[in-house]
Amino acid sequence: ERDGGAMRPEGAIFDLDGTLTDSMYIWDDAPRALVRRFGGRPPEDLARRIKEMGRREASEYMVKTFGLSCTADQVMEGVNDIVTVEYREKVPLKPGTDALLTRLAELRVPCGIATASEAFQARDAMVRLGQWGRFRFAVSCLQYGPKTAPGIYLEAARRLGGRPERTLVFEDALHAARTAKAAGFLVCGVYDPSAAEDQAELRALSDWYLPRLDDPEFLSRLQQMED
Repeated sequence: ERDGGAMRPEGAIFDLDGTLTDSMYIWDDAPRALVRRFGGRPPEDLARRIKEMGRREASEYMVKTFGLSCTADQVMEGVNDIVTVEYREKVPLKPGTDALLTRLAELRVPCGIATASEAFQARDAMVRLGQWGRFRFAVSCLQYGPKTAPGIYLEAARRLGGRPERTLVFEDALHAARTAKAAGFLVCGVYDPSAAEDQAELRALSDWYLPRLDDPEFLSRLQQMED
């Protein structure tokens, strides 16, 4: 594990689902619900099959694979409607979120959200949870491409004014953490039970591995980083 040169990070980029919010259940439930709504029989592991796909690719996959009586656009709209309600009304913060964001604010590290969800969904959730003021923006893979490519991280870093090698990326998904690492970012792997089988790999590639966002060792390390 490296310490970022013991210098204060120039920015922090946060994933939403499974990192800031305890919301991976949505992505298990919503695709299966939509497949059933349009006459298909979804497998239990549908979320795993589509997790690295963009929304359109996943929707086209579901229509084709399960012979759904609808278009990919209708699947995308249906999933989006379900997800929007969950963010607006239900999803909770992951444990330790407030403590970490408070520490970063004390250190004057600017923060942004980079999500596969819609930017407005991230904003709605963070407004309800009282955390939106901690972030400068939310950017979405719908505009900047899936997290199998670095575009969304590079755009977020640009907006934060940070160089990748001095910018933290908080991610729970192994494929996303791998992308950020390959693009030169400082990767903070965040534990989420939805990816339990990936934890050994996530720990190995991360600069810091966080069982919780308020991991005491990591908060202490942050405090020691200076300009």
